Amino acid sequence: MKYEVIKLRTGSEICGMIKDMDEWIEITLPMICQLTKVSEVDTMATFIPYAPLSRDSTLTIARADIMHRSNLNVQFIPFYDEASSRWLTMVETASIPLSNQLSPRERFVQTIDDMLSNMTSAELDELDQQEQLEDILPFANESKLIH
Repeated sequence: MKYEVIKLRTGSEICGMIKDMDEWIEITLPMICQLTKVSEVDTMATFIPYAPLSRDSTLTIARADIMHRSNLNVQFIPFYDEASSRWLTMVETASIPLSNQLSPRERFVQTIDDMLSNMTSAELDELDQQEQLEDILPFANESKLIH
């Protein structure tokens, strides 16, 4: 097996570990890669499962449905390996984190908890100071009221 990028006739681009068969190719752990510019010099590569609702770890595609094939840039292989391995583990253990399993209130509380856990000590101190000011100065909230 080798790492390849496959462009389908539909325009979709899939990467994965490829095994050549007669009239078909088999892609193990097919992923879609999205590149996002983070700064002037940095780019983030995010790998997303091609068929996230499927339990199968392989995808078979007819050669006639392929427009183009090329080797995956070696720079991306460690990121693909990590993402596909984590995804396979989540599928096999039925541990895909689905936020729609929570009620709207639980989702809200979870989001706030996540935001607070990612804040620095300085940000938390500033937030605490703002709350204390609002308690001391009741008119501070007047500008927020809609009459």
